[in-house]
Amino acid sequence: MWLLDRFSNPLWRRISRLDKARRRTVATMLCGYDFLRRQVEKKLVGPVETYLAASSKALAAAGGLTSALRGELVDEALLALLRSCTCPAYDPGLKVPRAIVVRLPEIWSGLVLANVNSRRDRAAPATLDKTGYSEDPSETHRQVLARWKEILGISELGFEERVNAEGFGEAWDWLTRVFIADTLDGMADVPDRMLFSQARRVAAAVPPHCVGLIEKFIEQVAALPAAA
Repeated sequence: MWLLDRFSNPLWRRISRLDKARRRTVATMLCGYDFLRRQVEKKLVGPVETYLAASSKALAAAGGLTSALRGELVDEALLALLRSCTCPAYDPGLKVPRAIVVRLPEIWSGLVLANVNSRRDRAAPATLDKTGYSEDPSETHRQVLARWKEILGISELGFEERVNAEGFGEAWDWLTRVFIADTLDGMADVPDRMLFSQARRVAAAVPPHCVGLIEKFIEQVAALPAAA
């Protein structure tokens, strides 16, 4: 398996060379980001799909939610969410160093910005404060729905109210307030073998434009003091 990873999954090969504690830190970052993307797609984009399905006019305007369009909505929501979310001061499960925990929004947003910038063939912005999103969760809630309307080409009145009624508002509140703490707490109970197996799959799917960022993160984790 190690020899196979050398060629087919070089990113995981680099991660697997870390000691177990540091490997777990990198695996938690990767799996947490993957889980966040899936939750945003399910709990935030899902209500939009319900709205589109109930509105033939809106569905026609949007042209349906293609995979590319769905990814664009997820990325835009993540930029707003990571700009305004609450991040705990430490890992409730005491598995991830505090120095990494407090930087998770920054680390994850770097991956999102790499997606957006690659799609738009640009080099900037590189940080969340340049995106125009607020640090206030209520304001970013409104901002992301307004941006989604632009992306989807929707002009109908009542879009925001109907999407919120389908669960967007409730999910946004959970994601901005406690997602990071809840996720770290839950992941602390996952056995190393299972977490590493999932992280290996996530690493294999990392797009080329994000590889450099993760390699830099691996180097930072490797340099942490043993007692960090």
